[in-house]
Amino acid sequence: MGFFGVSRGSVEYLVPAMNCGHCEAKVTGAVRGVAGVRKARASAAEKRLVLEYRGADAPDLAAVNAVLKPLGFEAQPLEDR
Repeated sequence: MGFFGVSRGSVEYLVPAMNCGHCEAKVTGAVRGVAGVRKARASAAEKRLVLEYRGADAPDLAAVNAVLKPLGFEAQPLEDR
């Protein structure tokens, strides 16, 4: 639980097409606009995206992919590897 009783959490996704620092910047910039996302961190080396969010529920994966797919990326749950 964060300040003033606001819940916070994080969720991690695999982004296979992320290959470089430019890709990291494009991905993090895009997902920051998704409802509930508080902070985004991407690693091209690990092909991972970590989203910190506000509230009880993680941002919707469909909403994340709605901003990523036009850029040539797709986030996948880690368990689908």
